Amino acid sequence: MVKLSKRLRTIHDLVPKCVPADIGSDHGKLMIALFQSGTIEKGYAIENKEGPYERLKNNLTEAGVIDKIIPLFCDGLEDLPQVVDALIIAGMGGTTILGILKKHLSKLSNIQTIIVDAHNSIPLVRKEVCRLGFTIADEKIIKEKNIYYEIIKFIRADCAIIGDEDLEFGPVLRQEKSAVFKEKYRNRLSEINKIIAESDLPKERLLALNQEKSRLKRNL
Repeated sequence: MVKLSKRLRTIHDLVPKCVPADIGSDHGKLMIALFQSGTIEKGYAIENKEGPYERLKNNLTEAGVIDKIIPLFCDGLEDLPQVVDALIIAGMGGTTILGILKKHLSKLSNIQTIIVDAHNSIPLVRKEVCRLGFTIADEKIIKEKNIYYEIIKFIRADCAIIGDEDLEFGPVLRQEKSAVFKEKYRNRLSEINKIIAESDLPKERLLALNQEKSRLKRNL
C-alpha cells in the first residue's frame, strides 16, 4: 500500500465510489492509493508537463496499475473522458483551480463531485464552484508541516446563496470548530492584535482589521 501524507490521506478519505480524474496528478500516489484501497476501480491521472508526466507513467507502471489508472498528457480538462464523474484538483492556487474548471465548462456536465485543495483564494473557490452548480458537502482542515490546508468536497446540487462568513470560514468548518480550525484563527487573531498594537495604520486598514477581528471572534 502506498504511503500518503496527511493532506493526501484526507483527500483520499473524501473520495466516493466514482471514476475520478486527478488533475495535476504529479507522482500519482493519490490515485494509486485510491485503487489499492478499493475506493475506485478505474481512474485517470492528468499531467500537462512532460517531466512530471513521464514520472507519473513510471510510478503507475511500477505499482502495476497503469491499466486501471490511465495517465493522460493534456491541459486540465481538455481531453477528459466522458466516463469521469469526479474531479480532484489539489496543490494549486485557487485562481488556477478555477481557471481549469472554467476553461472547459462543457466537460463538467457529467461531473458529480469536485474535491479541491486550494492553497489560496479559498473563499473565492467556494463561491465560484458553487456558482457552477455545486454545493459544499464536506470540508476538512488539517495542519501539516506548519501549513494549514482546507480541503473541500463539492457535490452536484442546486445551491442556495452562501453567506459571506460561510465563504470565508467554510460552512462545515465553522460549524464543527475543530481544534485545528480554532488554532488557525486564534493565531490570526493574535497576529491582528500585534499589527494594531505595533503599527500606525491608515484608518481604512485599521477598520478592515477590526472588522476581521469581529468576524474571527464570532466564529471561534
